Amino acid sequence: MNGDIIKKYAIILISALLLTMISGCLSDKEYNYNYYNTPNEQFEGKIVKVVDGDTVDVMLKNGTKYRIRLLGVDTPETYIKNKPSEYIMGDGRPITNITYLKIWGKKATKYAKNMLDNKTVIVVFDGKSQKKDRYGRYLAYIYVDNVNFNEELVKNGYARVYISNFELKSKFLEHEQKAKDSKIGLWNWSNN
Repeated sequence: MNGDIIKKYAIILISALLLTMISGCLSDKEYNYNYYNTPNEQFEGKIVKVVDGDTVDVMLKNGTKYRIRLLGVDTPETYIKNKPSEYIMGDGRPITNITYLKIWGKKATKYAKNMLDNKTVIVVFDGKSQKKDRYGRYLAYIYVDNVNFNEELVKNGYARVYISNFELKSKFLEHEQKAKDSKIGLWNWSNN
């Protein structure tokens, strides 16, 4: 009799484990874990506001709203003065045209709105980075349709790499260099 009870519990336990494993495989809200050396805290939410090219507001299903500063990237400013020393071309020259940088800040904001506005996203925190910046914004990666949006900003020349301590820094720097070498996006500037 005790053997039958143990068998029933074993079958229930195995069934529960299989169901859990199968449901995990069917999730369409996954991102590429191969990028990271450590497990990362994450949550799902909806973009309710694109503040600018590198800052968004995300709302959880329970109504909690978080301001997220996209980790590892910096798009040109649209409301305050840009610093040319932060935007260095592949040949070492800074982009000195402030109006040009402001235009690219607006383009980055438009790109972010087109890609993120009202989308369901995965917010992923980095194991190496601090969780908040000095303004209280959360520092994180945004995944939309299984794509790291932060990385896309750099690849497409809408942002420079913001030098800080984060896991994907070397990957982002490679993308930035390729964008500079190929004169993609804001890196297509000429001083002529």
